[in-house]
Amino acid sequence: MFCFIWLRLWIVSQIDFQEAIEMFAKVIPEFIQKMLPVPIEVIATIEGRISFSYEELPVALLVALWTVTRGSECLAGRLGDGTMEMLLSQPVRRLTIVTSHVAVTLLGVGFISLMAWLATALGIATIEFGESTSATTYLPAAANLFSLGVFMTGAATLASALGRSRAEAVAIFVAFYVIEFTCKILGLLASSVSWLTKLTFLSAYEPTLLTIGLHKEPAEHWLLFWQYNGLLLSLGIVTIALSATIFCHRDVPAPL
Repeated sequence: MFCFIWLRLWIVSQIDFQEAIEMFAKVIPEFIQKMLPVPIEVIATIEGRISFSYEELPVALLVALWTVTRGSECLAGRLGDGTMEMLLSQPVRRLTIVTSHVAVTLLGVGFISLMAWLATALGIATIEFGESTSATTYLPAAANLFSLGVFMTGAATLASALGRSRAEAVAIFVAFYVIEFTCKILGLLASSVSWLTKLTFLSAYEPTLLTIGLHKEPAEHWLLFWQYNGLLLSLGIVTIALSATIFCHRDVPAPL
């Protein structure tokens, strides 16, 4: 995460966005511009160019890989490889198994988010952008990334509680993610089904919008910041609690 963010900032610093902005506005189709978190003119600003790093696919993919790998192993993985029955034969509570595993996963999410922000801060300090900006401006983007990771942790753990093997848990999570991603794309592209964006957690992940909004109009965007992050954190906590409840009351099959 650290290397990708820093490298992405260096690449951005080599491009003169002000000269290319008019060309981009004409070349990029309107339907693609609808999917941008903010107008393309805003992305061309120094804050837009830097904060858009958190919108790149590798960033969300790294968080998803960490949370899905950990979440699928928490319960379904141990059931599938036959170690859960042996683990439960020891003097350990089922709730402890879930909470200890989730705690380490969340520490990893926090560390990944911190690395993203530190890479941003180092990039601002070591790369010449031609404009001045502050590393603290991008704390909202890192906070939004952390909130996304918390929700993904809960979703992956819930899939693990519902599945009987690691592959099944991963399949459940991937199917859920594809459905959510499809809902957001369709909602952004077609105004007639714009209500679909309210059904996806991805609508609450807007690091660029929150960063630029809090930088230019903080009074109008603080509420949005707490709404988006509060929604992701709340859903994450609820899914983690639901996962623990399901696991604590389910039968554990004998290893094959």
